[in-house]
Amino acid sequence: MANNVTGYFDFNNLGSLRSQAVSDESRKDELLQKVGVEYESAFFKLMFDAMRKASEPLKSDLNESASMDQYEDMFFTEASHFIAQGQPLGISEWLKKYQLAGEAPER
Repeated sequence: MANNVTGYFDFNNLGSLRSQAVSDESRKDELLQKVGVEYESAFFKLMFDAMRKASEPLKSDLNESASMDQYEDMFFTEASHFIAQGQPLGISEWLKKYQLAGEAPER
C-alpha cells in the first residue's frame, strides 16, 4: 500500500506512516525518516510564516497585493520542504530516535 503525504499538514497520512513503521520492521528506518522530514518541513513553514508576519510593518504598499502574498506563501512552502530535505535542523533525527521509535531520551 503506497502511502504518500499529500500536504505539509497531512497529519492523517503522517500517522499512517508512523503505524506502518511500527508494524513493518524492514521499512522502519525509511518510513521514520519520511515522517521526520515532513514534521521538520512543517516546522520550517511555521518559522517562515512567523518571520513574514513580523516583517509586515516593513512592507511597502507599492508592491503589496493578494497575488504577491500567495506567491510568497507558495515559495516559502516549497523552500521549507527543500530545506528540510537537504539541511535539516535535527528535528527529524530527534523524532526518529526518541519520539517515533519509542526510546527514552537521556537526561
